[in-house]
Amino acid sequence: MAKKKRTYSTRFIKDNYSYTVEQIADLFGIDVATVRRWIKEEGLMRIPKTRPFLIHSSALKKFLTKKKAKHKQFCKTHEAFCCKCKAPRTPKSGTGKAVKLPNGSIRFQGQCAICHTKVNKTIKGADWAKKHPLKAYLSDTTKQHNRKHSTPLKCQLQGDGQLCLNLTP
Repeated sequence: MAKKKRTYSTRFIKDNYSYTVEQIADLFGIDVATVRRWIKEEGLMRIPKTRPFLIHSSALKKFLTKKKAKHKQFCKTHEAFCCKCKAPRTPKSGTGKAVKLPNGSIRFQGQCAICHTKVNKTIKGADWAKKHPLKAYLSDTTKQHNRKHSTPLKCQLQGDGQLCLNLTP
């Protein structure tokens, strides 16, 4: 059976506080042996010459942040993150759609070319206005606004080259 990767939230850690090994285990719902392994093998710094072992909250936050950063995967400009594969993947052609978010950015959604499940990527609005590589994967229902088609729907343009998210009837 595959080992489950866990992430630990640092928001529950109090500032300027010293934790025992048992308190850390209770805080994250893990075994005491796991915390001791973090100290002995993985570099969790403890306060020197303390019995029982004490770990300062700043050392614990730094350790968990570094541990979480090792597992991050960054997508290239032509890739989106696949929710099933748990990896950056190239979308299947013609399956993408672009959704404009209230903050001006664009959420690209499509299908994974390998497992055919959902892929997602959020892109800055300024980057999308330029020739973005993911525009090639858009389906035919989402069209680039060329000011030639007319629609009874109100277009939400903010300048040349912006994506018209309204569909032509």
